[in-house]
Amino acid sequence: MHRLLTFVTFAIFSFAANASDTEDVLALVKEHWEARNANDYQTQNDHLSDHGTLDADSDGTFFYVSDKGTVADWERDSSSVKKFNVTVRYPVATILADSVILARYYLVGQLEFADGSRANNYRVRATHIWVKESGSWKTRSWHFSPLHEGGVFQR
Repeated sequence: MHRLLTFVTFAIFSFAANASDTEDVLALVKEHWEARNANDYQTQNDHLSDHGTLDADSDGTFFYVSDKGTVADWERDSSSVKKFNVTVRYPVATILADSVILARYYLVGQLEFADGSRANNYRVRATHIWVKESGSWKTRSWHFSPLHEGGVFQR
């Protein structure tokens, strides 16, 4: 009986997310945006769930679903931004379920667009859901909302 209890306990905890998983996810968040800054489309694509992603962008578009796509898709879809230079700020990760972690953070920096225009004060708030698939953490959903001056809620 003791062996059975030991086995069941080990099995439960070996599949549950833990503090080292939150550290791993936060490292992946930073790795993803460093890859975006470097136009490393392979790394960005590798971070996505095989089931695609549930998305909301900071430009005010409606929620949408994306297939995982390919590295060529990333390159094509990123062509409107000539230079991406963002930094992850104040990242926090929270375990939501055994194989689900929510990362929250801010992205700040500058964007240079293909038409020559710039966003010199790019600031967004991000919520980013990671799921464990085949032993690796993958992006399943993310939502970005712009940070604007003013409009502060008073408590």
